Order: sequence, then C-alpha cells, then structure tokens
Amino acid sequence: MAQLNVSSPANFVTLQISSQASALNTATNDWVVSTSTTITVPALQDITVTNSNGTFRWVQLDSTSRSVVATPATNSLNFNIVLDDTSFFTGAGATNGLFKLSNDKTKVYFKFAWGGGSAKYITGVGYLANLAPKVTPDQPVWLSPLVLEVDGNFNTF
Repeated sequence: MAQLNVSSPANFVTLQISSQASALNTATNDWVVSTSTTITVPALQDITVTNSNGTFRWVQLDSTSRSVVATPATNSLNFNIVLDDTSFFTGAGATNGLFKLSNDKTKVYFKFAWGGGSAKYITGVGYLANLAPKVTPDQPVWLSPLVLEVDGNFNTF
C-alpha cells in the first residue's frame, strides 16, 4: 500500500480554480490548464474532501428493522488558506480573485490534485463559500476558511 505523503514539494496538494467553462474539457471531464485564466490557490491547510451520501430511513409494520435508501450526496472541499494578494484579490486573466468569485456567486471549475507524487485528482464545478479572513497580533498573516461547494458529482481521475 502506497501512502499519499504530501510532505515534500514534489508531492504537495494543489487546487486550481477558473471561472471559465473552457477550463474543463467536458468530453473527458479533464482539466485543461490555462495559466491565463487559472488561479492556483497557494498555502492550503487543513484540507477536507467531503462526499456525504444522504439516506432516507423508514420503518414498516411487518419488519423489526429499518429500511434505508441512499439519497443524493452533498460534496464539498474545505480548506484553510493563507491569503495572498494575487489569488485573493487579483485573480488570473479573465478569472477574478477568490473574494470577488465568492462575493459575486460565480460558478467555478476546479481541479484538486491529491499529491503524494500520484496522478490522482478530482475535478468539478461549484461555488466558493465561507470566506472569513482573520488576522491577530499573534497570527500576523491573514488566514481564512474556504469551502468549495460542489454542484453535482466529483469527477475522479
């Protein structure tokens, strides 16, 4: 079993975001990297990938156990990030910065690479949410949570 070790620069995880539909090849659900419209979000921390299938349960009078069926999943990527001027405010080419993308409720296309030297990644479409930048005297850089609420399924590669 190979571990997904993300401790060396060659194995770091990455998150790329674009507001351009052309960033995602819909024929293969693969990411088409364009540096002119893609933000590579730096300084990711505390990453959580959530694929939470819902369930509906019921009880029947002729059974001693509950029945269950799966309902649609709620998918999201959750991060804490260290803010930098370019990704947070400026963006890349036709893609605005994270703050404006979230504030304007812009649909984004994303690619999240798992790292560990593997070619494993997930892509999808969604919305940025839960930005809450914070700075304190003991924490002299701006940190913020960032949630990418996925619209539909993750595509895995």
